[in-house]
Amino acid sequence: MNEERITIVSCCNDAFVPHLTTLFVSILENTHTPTSRYSFYIIEDNIGIKNRQLLLQSMNSYNAKVTFLTIDNSNFAHVVESDRIPRTAYFRIVAPELFREMGVKKLLYLDCDMVAVTDIAQLWALDLSDYLLAAVEDAGFHHRLEKMSLPVHSALYFNSGFMLINVEAWLRKEITFRVLNFIENHPEKLRFHDQDALNAVLSGQWLQLHPSWNAQSYIMEGVKEHPLPEGEKEYEETRKQPKIIHYSGHVKPWHGEFDSPTLKDYEKYYNLTAFPPYKQFLVKAYDCPEMVRKKIE
Repeated sequence: MNEERITIVSCCNDAFVPHLTTLFVSILENTHTPTSRYSFYIIEDNIGIKNRQLLLQSMNSYNAKVTFLTIDNSNFAHVVESDRIPRTAYFRIVAPELFREMGVKKLLYLDCDMVAVTDIAQLWALDLSDYLLAAVEDAGFHHRLEKMSLPVHSALYFNSGFMLINVEAWLRKEITFRVLNFIENHPEKLRFHDQDALNAVLSGQWLQLHPSWNAQSYIMEGVKEHPLPEGEKEYEETRKQPKIIHYSGHVKPWHGEFDSPTLKDYEKYYNLTAFPPYKQFLVKAYDCPEMVRKKIE
């Protein structure tokens, strides 16, 4: 493995800072690589001073670099938000653009609702020269591209919460512009927001990874079966030994209703942060209007 910096990028608003910090701490706690090689970048959406300070305090002992980035929000004036998917989720689309002329060859984008339980540095050994990114198939929407009625190169549809991005290829092919253009011109096709647009543009151009790298809630809870026997075998392997746990369901570890065995992993790393005790952060998943509608449905 070469000595290039391990570049982690996430997008975050003020409400998700404790969970993002939990993710960052989990990465650093599990690495066998010197933590000084890690660079964490946060594309922020109005993060307050108090939460910023608590995040930095949590990271102080690890000797890792933390940088806050801001972007022009006008690029997202036309996107469709919801209680569950805020505007901040779309910021990942521009992430590679922020690294032009910086010599960054690849970056790992991660959603805030994740924890690492293995050393992610091994991802930097992957050869992405023939791909725009590496990702994991979405566990719930195996026929999504077919339903979008698009002339795509592959039926595979990835979950955009984990993307190991080939920055040079992304910039060369102007992927950010193409994805934003798709969002603006095809709003009727976007049920799953930025994820649909990314898959529409990047179809057939990404490397499929084992689902343990993005162990989504559908997989960990056994809610969905893979349509192929080999895929179901990988789901079983993932439940036994996940690498990154993705709390991708409607109910999260910071909701009082969350009762998955994976809660222990979230609590373990949250308790290593500088934020107040975990129990003080518990909220009801169905307090917001969108969650109430989903519960009724």
